[in-house]
Amino acid sequence: MIGARGRARWFTHVAPMMVVLLLIALPGSIHAQTYPVEARYAPVGPAAVATQTVTDAAGVEYAIYRPAHYTTLGFLSPIVTWGNGTDSTPDMYSVLLGHLASYGFTVIAPMRPNVGSGAALAAAARYLLARNRTAGSVFRGRLDPGAIAAVGHSQGAGGAVRAAVNNPTLIDTVVTFSLPNTRWVGAGADCPTKSDCQYDPSRLTQPTFLISTHGLLDFVIASTSTEQAFYRQVRGHAALGLMENSAGARADHNTIQNSGGPYGFLGYVTAWLLAQLRADSTAAAAFGGSSPELVSNTNWPNSAVK
Repeated sequence: MIGARGRARWFTHVAPMMVVLLLIALPGSIHAQTYPVEARYAPVGPAAVATQTVTDAAGVEYAIYRPAHYTTLGFLSPIVTWGNGTDSTPDMYSVLLGHLASYGFTVIAPMRPNVGSGAALAAAARYLLARNRTAGSVFRGRLDPGAIAAVGHSQGAGGAVRAAVNNPTLIDTVVTFSLPNTRWVGAGADCPTKSDCQYDPSRLTQPTFLISTHGLLDFVIASTSTEQAFYRQVRGHAALGLMENSAGARADHNTIQNSGGPYGFLGYVTAWLLAQLRADSTAAAAFGGSSPELVSNTNWPNSAVK
């Protein structure tokens, strides 16, 4: 039997250790209770995923990540047109793109190293819309032509903004990962002049989710102050997500790629797209109401919604 002095020692030394062990043993449960939207959409979704490459009439090649069985999906699949970062390829983002497909999205990514003008992203979306009307296509009647997102990383994020600005009736929402400060925009393979790749978030009319990190490389390329300025420029509904850690490591500019451990991004980007393109009210709770979950998440300090 433990005496009063023994009980005091137990509560002073042993009980705190047990609490710590409980926190370690049940991180998912505790996280789910605190941030239920992020926890709900971070795991892989219910749909099996298929991948394929296709080539359009102009010879442009695309990587596609899609639900494997449209017939059992239960709804028309929204379209996500994806833009890689500079000199990157879609397979470098397969964790993210496959994750979105597992929630019913059909993701199409131009297999090009430069997409900053946004033209390739718009063309990719239109390619799928055409296949949605083509007899014998796996996409025939399976896609939702009124639910299209432009999403991209770094240079591709600029392309996503430009695709939306230049095609307001085509693109319904925008998500950017580490949209660079405009001083980094320059001429390149996709842009004969700098102005051909320059972007202006104030011209966006679509709901927009700007995502970046507190990492050192992003401090130079897409700093919190840069993203906050972009966020203020967006005139309509917008969210700003600034993440600290992903998969147990400090998040930075290239964390969204497979090699960076992109798992910390998956919950909220999936929730945003489901809220905007499928009117998912559970997902929308992260970005609206009296207490948006994103804003209260301690791993996303200085985030905001409007």
